[in-house]
Amino acid sequence: AVGSGGTVSLSGSDTSGSIVINTGSSPPAGCFATVTFSQKFANTPHVVISPIGSTAGDLNFYITRSTSGFVLCATNPAAGGETFGFDYIALG
Repeated sequence: AVGSGGTVSLSGSDTSGSIVINTGSSPPAGCFATVTFSQKFANTPHVVISPIGSTAGDLNFYITRSTSGFVLCATNPAAGGETFGFDYIALG
């Protein structure tokens, strides 16, 4: 969902971090990032996502989660040519 030429970068650990999204041209609705934990949690962790800035806040975002990671998606398209991000924490 980052569009043509878009990128995603991640910094952090299994329990906290930041996801930075740079959209390219014509991004569709869909999933931006799949975060895979380096160590699986024993049970599905609680994952809290916090949008950084109004561009991220305007998205109708959601996650799907499992013991091995989570996927960050949006039901509406992001604006093209934007940079925005999300912070996350994951607690088992």
